Amino acid sequence: MRRPAPPPGKVQAIGVMQLISGIFNLMGAVTWGVIGFTYGIMSFGLLLPLCCPVFFLVPLGILEIISGAKHLGSNHAGLRPPKGIAIAEVGGILLCGTFSLIFGILTLVFLNDPEVVEWYEKKRLEG
Repeated sequence: MRRPAPPPGKVQAIGVMQLISGIFNLMGAVTWGVIGFTYGIMSFGLLLPLCCPVFFLVPLGILEIISGAKHLGSNHAGLRPPKGIAIAEVGGILLCGTFSLIFGILTLVFLNDPEVVEWYEKKRLEG
């Protein structure tokens, strides 16, 4: 049985960056949730809106972890470039997500590399 060729290094880097960013976003969501809930109780609900970043960071973190795991897995058939997730990562700067910003920009740069574009096109046609 022939083993499939490994993905290009930049595709693997995208997977690793998304996993790291997803973990940091989930940790940030927990931090914002605890801070918002604590200050919300202490201020009788006036500072409860500090919990709002949780509603952005949790779904983004989950999507990043799922996409990163798919990129690092062995079955890449039908895999599409994660441009939407990368753009959402760049938007994470609004919530002090510097790792998300850096990883989102790097992902967008890597997705424009001709070798990566060709690899995604080949995998999309396989799936």
